[in-house]
Amino acid sequence: MQIHIEEIPEAELKPKYESEEDIGFGQIKTDRMFTASYRDGTWKDLTIKKYAPIILDPTAVCFHYGQTIFEGQKAFWTQEGHINLFRPEKNAARFNLSAQRMMMPEIDPEIYLTGLKELLIIEKDWVPKSKGSTIYIRPAMIGTEPCLGLRASNEYLFFIILSPSRSYFPEILKLYVSEQYIRSAPGGMGNAKTGGNYAGSLLVGQEAKKAGFDQVLWLDAIHRRYVEEVGAMNIFFVYNDIVYTTPIEGDTIVHGITRESAIQLIQDFGYTVKEESLAIDKIVRGIKEGALVESFGTGTAASIVPTGSLFYQGENHIINEFKVGSLTKKVSKRLLDIQYGNIPDPYNWIVQVI
Repeated sequence: MQIHIEEIPEAELKPKYESEEDIGFGQIKTDRMFTASYRDGTWKDLTIKKYAPIILDPTAVCFHYGQTIFEGQKAFWTQEGHINLFRPEKNAARFNLSAQRMMMPEIDPEIYLTGLKELLIIEKDWVPKSKGSTIYIRPAMIGTEPCLGLRASNEYLFFIILSPSRSYFPEILKLYVSEQYIRSAPGGMGNAKTGGNYAGSLLVGQEAKKAGFDQVLWLDAIHRRYVEEVGAMNIFFVYNDIVYTTPIEGDTIVHGITRESAIQLIQDFGYTVKEESLAIDKIVRGIKEGALVESFGTGTAASIVPTGSLFYQGENHIINEFKVGSLTKKVSKRLLDIQYGNIPDPYNWIVQVI
């Protein structure tokens, strides 16, 4: 597999950020991007080029019929000067699950992973080195063929961009339970990382933030009772030594890679994990009675983020006195230590780029 690398004149390179403390999330993009084009039934034109706008016909399928998918992952700078990827093969596999659901061509994992690694090697000077900072990685695919008729595109663009970033969320989340809106429904595309899923969450997300909350806690579409996700994250509820998280066997929830990793760590800490749908009334009752001792969300952008309160039917329910729980702390620290290379990785989750 050959990747063409375009030269960028030094005068056209961007100035680096001055302080890693002020880089925010997703605001800065590096100098280069990786691209591949799908035409005539095959992927071709593998290129690392200057980061630049993408020019498309106004009738490109992605604009009208939603053939867009994406992934989210991170690269970590270690104390030894290495760049670590965290379970990148899982991202490539999930990307292709999204492609299948949206009737888009799968990308060869070798193209995905090799293109990403080569891009990171070239852009290594952009990787933040301070604790809490990472390179956020956004692979995406869009249908590019001009067509106003309703059908799948025959042409696609796959690209990867990099963004030096800090934490995405505040330290402890305040949640708003949505009873009116849903994120996904059985038989839909809730387990695909496609743009429409996230666009549909923006309205209620904005309403929640205006009311002083950080994220929406989504309930199921059928009963409007069982908890599914929080924002774009998976969620966990801790009842003493038993930890509950919503199962992902259906098609309404994204298959979280951080979720899967957290389950392994939680079990290794001696807790029992039950993948079981919890009713919102049971959760509220657990908070009131003190049986539910902590809660946290998991996701690529957030890593592990604690939940401090839950607003439901006009009443705000405080979890663990709005403090970070002990298990949340342990899981977060162990996960970050593995990702940043501070401790050995017994699970073979880390792929070292350089």
